[in-house]
Amino acid sequence: MNTLPDPLPPGALPTPSADAGGTQPGSAQSRARLRVGALALLWLGSTLASSPAAPLDNLLQPVNLQSLPAVSGALGLDRAVPADPQSLNGAALIAELEKELGTRLSLNGELKLELASQWQTLKLPIANFVVQLTELPPGGLSRSFGLRFKVISGADNLGPFQVFVRAQLWQEVWVAANRLERGQALDRSQVTPQKVDIFQERQPLISTDVDPSTLELVSSVPAGRPLGRREAAGRPLIRKGQFVEAVAQHGAMSISMKALALENGAAGDLIRLRNVESRKDFNAQVLNENKVQVRF
Repeated sequence: MNTLPDPLPPGALPTPSADAGGTQPGSAQSRARLRVGALALLWLGSTLASSPAAPLDNLLQPVNLQSLPAVSGALGLDRAVPADPQSLNGAALIAELEKELGTRLSLNGELKLELASQWQTLKLPIANFVVQLTELPPGGLSRSFGLRFKVISGADNLGPFQVFVRAQLWQEVWVAANRLERGQALDRSQVTPQKVDIFQERQPLISTDVDPSTLELVSSVPAGRPLGRREAAGRPLIRKGQFVEAVAQHGAMSISMKALALENGAAGDLIRLRNVESRKDFNAQVLNENKVQVRF
C-alpha cells in the first residue's frame, strides 16, 4: 500500500520571488500560472474522489494541461470577439458604394473611395443587406463629393443617410515615352500605357481604348506626361485647302463632283466644302483621305 510522504519541515518551501524568466509574483503571468495550478489541483481532487483506489504513482504523473477543460477568458486566452454579421461598418459601406457607383455610372476604370465624414456602425435586422443610392452626385464624380443612400435589410428600409467621400478613379491612359512635338503624328512606339488617377488631372486624358495612330499633337508634350484632349486630337484625313471627290447618292442615282475642303476633318467628321464649279458651299462626311459623301 502506497503511503504519503512526510510533510515538509517549516521553511522548506521556497519564498515567492522572480522566476528564471523574470516573472514577478504579482505580475499577470504569475497570476495566470497560479490559476493553471489551481485547475490542476481541482482535476487531481476530482480524480481522487472518483477513483479512491487509484495508485498514488499514477496520480502523481505530470498533468497534461491540454486535457484540462477550457475556461473561456479566465487566463486571457480567449479575448477575440467575432465581428457582428448583422452590422454595417465603414469598410463594408465603402465597398458597397464603390460597387453601386460603378454599376450606375458604367465607369471606365477602378473607383476607390475613402470616408471623409464619420459613419457610426449600423445595426441590421438580418445579415443580408443592399446599399442603394437615392441620388447621384449633382456635379458628377470628382476628388470629393457627397452621397445619399438607403440600406435595405430584409423587409426594412433604413435611412436615408448621407456621407462625404474622397475619390480616386484609376484609368489606363497613354503617356509620352519621350518628348513629343506639336504636329507630330503618333504611333504606339512613342507612348506607353500607365494607370493614372484622372481626378488629379486638369483636363480629360486619352484612354488606351483610343488607337494613338489616329491622333496628331496640337501642342508639345514632355516625356512622362499623360496625353490630354487639349494636346492631341484625331488626325485629320482631309485637310483644309485640299481638293477631294464629293459623292452624292440618292436611290439609284449617284453624282460625283470636285470640291475644296474648307476645314480639316477626321474619319466620320462632317466638314464644309465648296463646289469648284458653282462656288457653292455644302457639308459632307469624310470617308477617307480623298473622298467625302453628301448626305440627304
